[in-house]
Amino acid sequence: MRRFLLALTVLCLGALTSSAITLDEIIAKNIEARGGLAKIKSLKTLVMDGTMSMAQGMDLNFTQIQKRPLKFRMDMSFQGMSMISAYDGTTAWSINPMAGNKPEKQPASEAKRMAEQADMDGLLVDWKTKGYTVELVGPEDIDGATAYKIKITDKDNDVKFLYIDATTWLDVKLSMRISMMGQEADVDMMLSNYQDVAGVQMPMLMEIRSEGQTVMSMSYSNPKVNTDIPDSRFAFPGETPATKN
Repeated sequence: MRRFLLALTVLCLGALTSSAITLDEIIAKNIEARGGLAKIKSLKTLVMDGTMSMAQGMDLNFTQIQKRPLKFRMDMSFQGMSMISAYDGTTAWSINPMAGNKPEKQPASEAKRMAEQADMDGLLVDWKTKGYTVELVGPEDIDGATAYKIKITDKDNDVKFLYIDATTWLDVKLSMRISMMGQEADVDMMLSNYQDVAGVQMPMLMEIRSEGQTVMSMSYSNPKVNTDIPDSRFAFPGETPATKN
């Protein structure tokens, strides 16, 4: 009897091992769930309107623009004031009415953050080419659903954790350490309300949580893809792609 139970245990363990999903399979399922690599790559530009809601009850309206390769711009408005954050593929810059309302170039750390925002493909597409190291940590419960936790380390050894839903295979959470008002903080970006945009599934709601509390939410609407957007839209004022040093 003991030999039979031992043999049965070995068979069960073998079945579990053989059915365990691999990191490559999770990444493939994630890309396919989003619409497939061809559809993702077919998006050359993306424009979306949105509302940014703060925990203090303050709302800002914005328009976000992305263009390949790695160009990003966000125009925000609040109580008659206009703010701009942009990245042209090399330089990050901003215009802030609270800081003189003049265009100012941003440090390398901000350029890196905005380059990640400009990436239309997402973290897992072409991760080797981007110089990332990825590692499957294991399954984890996210708001009552199972998700696969993936550790992503970039060239600078900065670490993010991406969570892929085990049923939909879409991104549901991104955890990272960021600078907020001059202080470092661990935040969770919760992604939901996925909608089809030109054949690609995109989250239309992002909640930013810190220490378990929602500090900001961003809702997106009115997406437009592959519209003609000149590179000068992203360039630092007074510079163009042709004249920039």
